[in-house]
Amino acid sequence: MNMRTTGSQMLFFVFLSVCGTGLAAAPADQPDLLGIVRRYADAMIDQSRSQLPEPKSPLFPIVLTRDTFQIPPGKVGNLVTARVPQEFKNIANVHHDLNLYQVLHALTKLTGEAKYAAEADRVIGYFLKNCQEPKYGFYCWGEHLGWDLLRNAPGGNPTTGPYTDQIHEFYRPWIFWEKSFSIAPEQCLRFAQALWRHQVDHTKKPISFSRHAMISSKTPSRRGMDFPRHGGFYIATWAAAYKHKADPEMLQAVEEMVTFYESRRDPTSGAIPHGSGDFAFDRNGKRTQYIYSQSPVALAIELEAAAPAMPEALRQRMLALAKSADASFLAMAHDPGPGGKGFILFADPKTLAPTEYWLTKEELDLGLPPRRIPYTGGWRSSYTGQHPHTWVVPSLIARFQQTGNVGYKKLLLACADNYLTADPDAALNEKPATKGERKPDIEAGSIGNAIILLNAAFKMTQDNKYLARAEWFATWGAKKFWPDDSPLPRASVRENVYSAASRCDTLAMAMLHTSLLRHQPEREKEVSLIATDR
Repeated sequence: MNMRTTGSQMLFFVFLSVCGTGLAAAPADQPDLLGIVRRYADAMIDQSRSQLPEPKSPLFPIVLTRDTFQIPPGKVGNLVTARVPQEFKNIANVHHDLNLYQVLHALTKLTGEAKYAAEADRVIGYFLKNCQEPKYGFYCWGEHLGWDLLRNAPGGNPTTGPYTDQIHEFYRPWIFWEKSFSIAPEQCLRFAQALWRHQVDHTKKPISFSRHAMISSKTPSRRGMDFPRHGGFYIATWAAAYKHKADPEMLQAVEEMVTFYESRRDPTSGAIPHGSGDFAFDRNGKRTQYIYSQSPVALAIELEAAAPAMPEALRQRMLALAKSADASFLAMAHDPGPGGKGFILFADPKTLAPTEYWLTKEELDLGLPPRRIPYTGGWRSSYTGQHPHTWVVPSLIARFQQTGNVGYKKLLLACADNYLTADPDAALNEKPATKGERKPDIEAGSIGNAIILLNAAFKMTQDNKYLARAEWFATWGAKKFWPDDSPLPRASVRENVYSAASRCDTLAMAMLHTSLLRHQPEREKEVSLIATDR
């Protein structure tokens, strides 16, 4: 693949590696992946905050023009895809920069320059100490909330109109709890208490919650949308608080949440339905609960990680619950390999059979397509339509790394084999299904997670076909997301802004990992890069 070079972005390498019975070549014009990632990191440190009202603020804006480093004045299409209002472009959000911080810490280890890790820690520390909403102590981060850089206040939500509520919802797992409690122990404890006292509903037994805490409402907590993935994030928070502060309330929180999910398991399959009050309609018009398969795996990851800090009896229950989540996921007839149907994402709780669902009976009666498509596929990360394989992959990688379960390894390698031939250009060239529909697009994070999968497959097998294909995708990504002299990647192939909501940081982290696996395998072992899009 020939690529137009920009500045010092490109170095040229040729790699041939034995792959099965043939030879697989990395792209002849292989970009300098480390150089691209370092330019991105330098730009975020040196330039990303230069146009803010308070340029000395350490917080990184999550949306910027790629040439002038300004918050874009016009509409950002990527934010529509992410289901957040345009006010979101004015914020900083440490959840959305999670992989950027990992990149910065890695660059200090690789280059010996302390500035990278120091800047990541400065941003995290400032946020932890200064960016809680005042009423309850929720951190201004996640799916819907951030810290408004123009007003120096909680933000990301409309200030006029019918939808002005500030909503707390985790976006990614917070992997820096150890660091966080060492930097801001009292603030972190207050946040953990807010999750238990105000995100979780205690009005009746058993406890319940919604992933959305409505901060502006009289009572933030809600019931019924108590998704396993989010329960896992809360458990991780409370376990860290208990470990560092020995607060018995935090131990109670962990135990009650574990008890809740133990009781939620289907008596036939053992699988955990998505939410105690979350119902949809199957093709027969029956209102029913359903399995969202990735979510209990994400819960299992947090249970396993939190268990060592718990009393022995609770520890054993947490590990058993995690193993039951593994068993139900692996009992499904996933088919993510070449020519396969994909991972089963939505399933019947009793039979674990792939099942399509409609959110309302009216949608079903009108003949509209299902909102819950049972199998993964395609490239576009979105909340409606089909989810890509990479929607599931990060959780499976993390769980395999924890357990070594060969069932996860088999699925990951099958999915990696799919990406040996999957062609993103073909997807971009597809015609829209309906008149007026946007042309197909691919976000930075979708390519980043494909690379992360291929890197993981290489580490599992040492088969160079996976690393060569990771390099192919990295080269494709360099061309599509860094098509000019800007050090900032594009949000997507078709949208020329930088947007952390498109997980540009995931792409950068994945490319850095590929570079290390090829050129500095011994240094790669020193750098811990965690797939967090789960």
